[in-house]
Amino acid sequence: MKIIKNNIKIKSKGNEVPLLFILELITMKKPRIIKIFGYMYELNKRNLKVYRVPKRIPKVDPIVENSIHWVGHATTVINMYGKVFLTDPVEGNLGHLKRLVNPSIDLTDISLDYILISHGHMDHLNYKVLSRLNKKTPIIVPKGIKNMLRFRGFKNIHTLSAGQIYRDKAITITAVEANHVGRRYPGLGFGDSNSYIIQHRDKKVLFAGDTAFTDIYKGLTLNAAIMPVGCYKPDEFTKMHCTPKESYQMFKMMDSGIMVPIHYKTYILAQDEDEETEKTLKAIDDKKIKIIDVGGTVKI
Repeated sequence: MKIIKNNIKIKSKGNEVPLLFILELITMKKPRIIKIFGYMYELNKRNLKVYRVPKRIPKVDPIVENSIHWVGHATTVINMYGKVFLTDPVEGNLGHLKRLVNPSIDLTDISLDYILISHGHMDHLNYKVLSRLNKKTPIIVPKGIKNMLRFRGFKNIHTLSAGQIYRDKAITITAVEANHVGRRYPGLGFGDSNSYIIQHRDKKVLFAGDTAFTDIYKGLTLNAAIMPVGCYKPDEFTKMHCTPKESYQMFKMMDSGIMVPIHYKTYILAQDEDEETEKTLKAIDDKKIKIIDVGGTVKI
Protein backbone atom coordinates (compact mmCIF):
# COMPACT_ATOMS: atom_id res chain seq x y z
CA MET A 1 0.00 0.00 0.00
CA LYS A 2 1.17 3.53 -0.66
CA ILE A 3 -0.24 6.98 -0.13
CA ILE A 4 0.14 9.36 -3.08
CA LYS A 5 -0.40 13.11 -3.26
CA ASN A 6 -2.09 14.44 -6.38
CA ASN A 7 -3.54 17.69 -7.64
CA ILE A 8 -7.11 17.21 -6.39
CA LYS A 9 -8.25 20.48 -4.75
CA ILE A 10 -10.13 18.99 -3.13
CA LYS A 11 -19.20 5.06 22.91
CA SER A 12 -20.06 6.96 23.29
CA LYS A 13 -20.45 8.64 26.66
CA GLY A 14 -23.28 10.94 27.50
CA ASN A 15 -21.04 13.88 28.34
CA GLU A 16 -19.83 14.03 24.73
CA VAL A 17 -23.25 15.05 23.46
CA PRO A 18 -23.46 18.65 24.72
CA LEU A 19 -19.84 19.20 23.74
CA LEU A 20 -20.67 18.20 20.18
CA PHE A 21 -23.54 20.68 19.98
CA ILE A 22 -21.52 23.45 21.61
CA LEU A 23 -19.04 22.94 18.78
CA GLU A 24 -21.85 23.35 16.26
CA LEU A 25 -23.09 26.54 17.94
CA ILE A 26 -19.73 28.13 18.73
CA THR A 27 -19.82 30.63 15.86
CA MET A 28 -23.27 32.07 16.55
CA LYS A 29 -23.45 35.86 16.88
CA LYS A 30 -26.40 36.02 19.30
CA PRO A 31 -25.29 35.62 22.95
CA ARG A 32 -24.04 32.05 22.90
CA ILE A 33 -25.37 30.97 26.26
CA ILE A 34 -28.95 31.87 25.26
CA LYS A 35 -28.65 30.05 21.93
CA ILE A 36 -27.07 26.99 23.50
CA PHE A 37 -29.61 26.59 26.30
CA GLY A 38 -32.53 27.26 23.97
CA TYR A 39 -31.30 24.72 21.47
CA MET A 40 -30.48 22.07 24.08
CA TYR A 41 -33.93 22.50 25.63
CA GLU A 42 -35.68 21.86 22.32
CA LEU A 43 -33.36 18.99 21.44
CA ASN A 44 -33.82 17.19 24.74
CA LYS A 45 -37.59 17.78 24.71
CA ARG A 46 -37.89 16.05 21.34
CA ASN A 47 -35.62 13.20 22.40
CA LEU A 48 -37.54 12.60 25.63
CA LYS A 49 -40.73 12.12 23.61
CA VAL A 50 -39.21 9.37 21.46
CA TYR A 51 -38.18 7.38 24.54
CA ARG A 52 -41.85 6.49 24.92
CA VAL A 53 -41.92 5.03 21.42
CA PRO A 54 -40.31 1.67 20.52
CA LYS A 55 -37.49 1.76 18.00
CA ARG A 56 -38.70 1.22 14.48
CA ILE A 57 -37.94 -2.03 12.70
CA PRO A 58 -35.79 -1.36 9.62
CA LYS A 59 -36.04 -2.86 6.19
CA VAL A 60 -33.64 -5.74 5.63
CA ASP A 61 -32.77 -5.56 1.95
CA PRO A 62 -29.92 -7.91 1.05
CA ILE A 63 -26.40 -6.63 0.43
CA VAL A 64 -25.64 -7.64 -3.13
CA GLU A 65 -22.77 -7.12 -5.53
CA ASN A 66 -22.46 -3.56 -6.83
CA SER A 67 -24.82 -1.93 -4.35
CA ILE A 68 -25.10 0.56 -1.49
CA HIS A 69 -26.91 -0.60 1.66
CA TRP A 70 -27.97 1.98 4.27
CA VAL A 71 -27.54 0.75 7.85
CA GLY A 72 -28.61 4.14 9.25
CA HIS A 73 -27.35 7.71 9.68
CA ALA A 74 -23.94 7.80 7.90
CA THR A 75 -23.32 4.06 8.14
CA THR A 76 -23.40 2.39 4.75
CA VAL A 77 -22.12 -0.87 3.31
CA ILE A 78 -20.81 -0.43 -0.23
CA ASN A 79 -20.20 -3.55 -2.31
CA MET A 80 -18.17 -3.21 -5.49
CA TYR A 81 -17.47 -6.45 -7.31
CA GLY A 82 -17.38 -8.28 -3.98
CA LYS A 83 -15.13 -5.80 -2.18
CA VAL A 84 -17.00 -4.52 0.90
CA PHE A 85 -16.54 -1.02 2.35
CA LEU A 86 -18.09 0.11 5.65
CA THR A 87 -18.51 3.85 6.31
CA ASP A 88 -18.78 5.63 9.69
CA PRO A 89 -20.07 2.63 11.69
CA VAL A 90 -22.53 3.67 14.43
CA GLU A 91 -25.21 1.35 15.83
CA GLY A 92 -26.74 2.37 19.18
CA ASN A 93 -27.80 5.46 21.11
CA LEU A 94 -25.58 8.54 21.16
CA GLY A 95 -25.27 9.10 24.86
CA HIS A 96 -28.79 10.05 25.96
CA LEU A 97 -29.95 10.62 22.37
CA LYS A 98 -32.01 7.61 21.37
CA ARG A 99 -31.63 5.86 18.05
CA LEU A 100 -35.02 5.94 16.32
CA VAL A 101 -34.65 2.80 14.22
CA ASN A 102 -32.63 -0.34 14.81
CA PRO A 103 -29.61 -0.97 12.60
CA SER A 104 -30.55 -3.04 9.58
CA ILE A 105 -27.73 -5.54 10.14
CA ASP A 106 -25.23 -6.68 12.75
CA LEU A 107 -21.97 -5.25 11.45
CA THR A 108 -19.99 -8.14 12.93
CA ASP A 109 -21.80 -10.50 10.56
CA ILE A 110 -20.25 -8.83 7.51
CA SER A 111 -16.93 -9.83 6.01
CA LEU A 112 -15.38 -6.39 5.63
CA ASP A 113 -12.52 -5.44 3.33
CA TYR A 114 -12.21 -1.75 4.32
CA ILE A 115 -13.52 0.67 6.97
CA LEU A 116 -13.74 4.41 6.29
CA ILE A 117 -14.13 7.12 8.95
CA SER A 118 -14.98 10.62 7.72
CA HIS A 119 -14.31 12.58 10.93
CA GLY A 120 -14.26 12.47 14.72
CA HIS A 121 -17.82 13.45 15.73
CA MET A 122 -19.54 10.86 17.88
CA ASP A 123 -22.27 10.21 15.33
CA HIS A 124 -19.59 9.13 12.83
CA LEU A 125 -16.81 7.71 15.01
CA ASN A 126 -18.03 5.23 17.61
CA TYR A 127 -15.29 3.36 19.44
CA LYS A 128 -17.69 0.86 20.98
CA VAL A 129 -18.81 -0.35 17.57
CA LEU A 130 -15.30 -0.33 16.16
CA SER A 131 -14.03 -2.47 19.04
CA ARG A 132 -16.31 -5.28 17.82
CA LEU A 133 -14.94 -5.29 14.28
CA ASN A 134 -11.94 -7.15 12.86
CA LYS A 135 -8.85 -5.17 13.94
CA LYS A 136 -6.87 -6.35 10.91
CA THR A 137 -9.25 -4.66 8.45
CA PRO A 138 -7.64 -1.67 6.69
CA ILE A 139 -9.19 1.46 8.18
CA ILE A 140 -8.95 4.85 6.45
CA VAL A 141 -9.15 7.93 8.68
CA PRO A 142 -8.39 11.68 8.73
CA LYS A 143 -5.67 13.18 10.90
CA GLY A 144 -6.05 12.97 14.67
CA ILE A 145 -7.77 9.57 14.92
CA LYS A 146 -4.95 7.10 14.29
CA ASN A 147 -3.52 6.92 17.82
CA MET A 148 -6.90 6.25 19.45
CA LEU A 149 -7.55 3.41 17.02
CA ARG A 150 -4.10 1.96 17.54
CA PHE A 151 -4.73 2.05 21.30
CA ARG A 152 -7.90 0.03 20.65
CA GLY A 153 -6.02 -2.66 18.77
CA PHE A 154 -6.34 -1.74 15.10
CA LYS A 155 -3.31 -2.93 13.15
CA ASN A 156 -3.85 -1.51 9.66
CA ILE A 157 -4.60 2.22 9.98
CA HIS A 158 -4.06 4.69 7.13
CA THR A 159 -4.32 8.45 7.61
CA LEU A 160 -5.34 10.51 4.59
CA SER A 161 -5.43 14.27 4.18
CA ALA A 162 -7.33 15.96 1.36
CA GLY A 163 -5.84 15.06 -2.01
CA GLN A 164 -4.08 11.93 -0.77
CA ILE A 165 -4.77 8.44 -2.05
CA TYR A 166 -4.79 4.99 -0.48
CA ARG A 167 -4.12 2.34 -3.09
CA ASP A 168 -3.63 -1.40 -2.99
CA LYS A 169 -3.77 -4.10 -5.67
CA ALA A 170 -7.55 -3.96 -5.85
CA ILE A 171 -8.93 -0.51 -5.03
CA THR A 172 -8.28 3.22 -4.78
CA ILE A 173 -9.60 5.57 -2.10
CA THR A 174 -9.08 9.31 -2.54
CA ALA A 175 -9.65 11.79 0.30
CA VAL A 176 -11.54 14.98 -0.52
CA GLU A 177 -11.88 17.90 1.88
CA ALA A 178 -15.38 18.17 3.34
CA ASN A 179 -16.69 21.58 4.47
CA HIS A 180 -17.09 20.47 8.08
CA VAL A 181 -15.06 20.86 11.28
CA GLY A 182 -14.50 17.32 12.51
CA ARG A 183 -13.02 17.79 16.00
CA ARG A 184 -14.55 15.49 18.59
CA TYR A 185 -14.22 18.19 21.26
CA PRO A 186 -14.30 21.99 20.79
CA GLY A 187 -10.86 23.48 20.25
CA LEU A 188 -8.98 20.20 20.74
CA GLY A 189 -7.03 18.22 18.15
CA PHE A 190 -7.31 18.18 14.38
CA GLY A 191 -10.50 19.37 12.74
CA ASP A 192 -10.07 17.48 9.47
CA SER A 193 -13.19 16.03 7.89
CA ASN A 194 -12.90 13.84 4.80
CA SER A 195 -15.13 12.78 2.00
CA TYR A 196 -13.91 9.76 0.04
CA ILE A 197 -13.97 8.70 -3.60
CA ILE A 198 -13.94 4.89 -3.61
CA GLN A 199 -13.02 3.14 -6.84
CA HIS A 200 -12.89 -0.54 -7.78
CA ARG A 201 -12.59 -1.52 -11.44
CA ASP A 202 -15.09 0.62 -13.38
CA LYS A 203 -17.21 1.55 -10.34
CA LYS A 204 -16.69 4.83 -8.49
CA VAL A 205 -18.67 6.07 -5.46
CA LEU A 206 -18.43 9.29 -3.44
CA PHE A 207 -19.08 9.00 0.29
CA ALA A 208 -19.45 12.65 1.30
CA GLY A 209 -19.66 11.95 5.04
CA ASP A 210 -20.80 15.25 6.53
CA THR A 211 -20.43 18.62 4.84
CA ALA A 212 -21.85 22.09 4.44
CA PHE A 213 -22.31 23.44 0.94
CA THR A 214 -19.14 23.43 -1.14
CA ASP A 215 -18.12 23.26 -4.79
CA ILE A 216 -15.25 20.88 -4.04
CA TYR A 217 -17.02 17.96 -5.74
CA LYS A 218 -17.60 19.88 -8.98
CA GLY A 219 -16.72 17.88 -12.07
CA LEU A 220 -16.40 14.47 -10.40
CA THR A 221 -17.51 11.54 -12.56
CA LEU A 222 -19.16 8.85 -10.45
CA ASN A 223 -21.62 5.98 -10.45
CA ALA A 224 -23.13 7.15 -7.17
CA ALA A 225 -22.86 9.94 -4.58
CA ILE A 226 -23.83 9.20 -0.98
CA MET A 227 -24.88 12.61 0.31
CA PRO A 228 -25.89 13.99 3.74
CA VAL A 229 -29.27 15.75 3.91
CA GLY A 230 -29.99 16.24 7.63
CA CYS A 231 -29.00 18.32 10.68
CA TYR A 232 -29.45 21.75 9.03
CA LYS A 233 -31.74 23.63 11.46
CA PRO A 234 -31.41 26.14 13.10
CA ASP A 235 -30.01 28.10 10.16
CA GLU A 236 -26.62 28.49 11.85
CA PHE A 237 -26.10 24.75 11.38
CA THR A 238 -25.68 25.30 7.64
CA LYS A 239 -22.15 26.44 8.47
CA MET A 240 -21.44 22.77 9.15
CA HIS A 241 -24.23 20.87 7.32
CA CYS A 242 -26.00 21.18 3.99
CA THR A 243 -29.74 21.46 3.51
CA PRO A 244 -31.46 18.90 1.24
CA LYS A 245 -31.55 21.44 -1.59
CA GLU A 246 -27.86 22.27 -1.12
CA SER A 247 -27.04 18.56 -1.12
CA TYR A 248 -28.81 18.22 -4.45
CA GLN A 249 -27.02 21.31 -5.80
CA MET A 250 -23.68 19.66 -4.99
CA PHE A 251 -24.86 16.44 -6.61
CA LYS A 252 -25.77 18.34 -9.79
CA MET A 253 -22.24 19.74 -9.94
CA MET A 254 -21.02 16.17 -10.45
CA ASP A 255 -21.55 13.78 -13.30
CA SER A 256 -23.05 11.04 -11.12
CA GLY A 257 -25.51 8.29 -11.91
CA ILE A 258 -27.49 8.48 -8.66
CA MET A 259 -27.68 10.35 -5.35
CA VAL A 260 -28.32 8.35 -2.15
CA PRO A 261 -29.48 10.62 0.75
CA ILE A 262 -28.21 9.72 4.24
CA HIS A 263 -27.58 11.40 7.63
CA TYR A 264 -31.27 11.53 8.65
CA LYS A 265 -34.10 9.19 9.76
CA THR A 266 -31.90 7.73 12.53
CA TYR A 267 -31.38 10.28 15.33
CA ILE A 268 -32.78 13.63 16.41
CA LEU A 269 -29.66 15.79 16.34
CA ALA A 270 -31.11 19.14 15.29
CA GLN A 271 -34.40 20.96 14.76
CA ASP A 272 -35.13 19.79 11.22
CA GLU A 273 -37.80 17.12 10.72
CA ASP A 274 -37.16 13.96 8.67
CA GLU A 275 -40.60 14.21 7.07
CA GLU A 276 -39.85 17.72 5.84
CA THR A 277 -36.45 16.61 4.53
CA GLU A 278 -37.94 13.74 2.54
CA LYS A 279 -40.75 15.95 1.24
CA THR A 280 -38.16 18.45 -0.01
CA LEU A 281 -36.21 15.72 -1.79
CA LYS A 282 -39.35 14.33 -3.43
CA ALA A 283 -40.40 17.82 -4.56
CA ILE A 284 -37.14 18.14 -6.50
CA ASP A 285 -38.58 15.38 -8.69
CA ASP A 286 -35.34 13.91 -10.02
CA LYS A 287 -35.34 10.15 -10.56
CA LYS A 288 -31.61 10.10 -9.88
CA ILE A 289 -32.37 10.77 -6.17
CA LYS A 290 -32.83 7.32 -4.64
CA ILE A 291 -34.80 7.95 -1.45
CA ILE A 292 -34.66 4.83 0.71
CA ASP A 293 -35.41 3.93 4.30
CA VAL A 294 -32.90 2.51 6.77
CA GLY A 295 -32.17 -1.03 5.63
CA GLY A 296 -32.68 -0.24 1.96
CA THR A 297 -30.27 -1.25 -0.80
CA VAL A 298 -29.63 0.59 -4.08
CA LYS A 299 -27.86 -0.97 -7.06
CA ILE A 300 -24.95 0.90 -8.64
